[in-house]
Amino acid sequence: MALVEIQSQLGGKWKLDRSENFDEFLKELGLNVVFRKMAGAANPVIEIKIENETVNIVSKVSFFNQVISFKLDEPYQQNYEGLEMNCMSRWENGKIITEANPIAEGKGKPQKFIREISNDELVQTMYVGDVKCVRVFKRTSD
Repeated sequence: MALVEIQSQLGGKWKLDRSENFDEFLKELGLNVVFRKMAGAANPVIEIKIENETVNIVSKVSFFNQVISFKLDEPYQQNYEGLEMNCMSRWENGKIITEANPIAEGKGKPQKFIREISNDELVQTMYVGDVKCVRVFKRTSD
């Protein structure tokens, strides 16, 4: 049932419309100023789809593509900005909630991502340390 809800509510392509506190989020992750400027200027398109009981979230920008594939409520590993993370994603109250913790002790910081629909927009709220970033996407047919 959760996969059907995810596909019907979040499925499809989404283009970034606006961001709040993205540079501070990247800075808290320890990313250098050049990467932060490139990432801040990018307008990613995210595609969310369900295939074979797996949630796939593909983020595309001109210089970088990221694919996240997972089964709900099952642990998986993912690379975030060059850092290997142990992750778990769940569907709760109409939201995909992902918690990511660094594999290597002393390298990186725990992160949390919440993806949900609000006012026909995909809202992606991201947390690292004390920093909260909100990125808002509009549905696109591109």
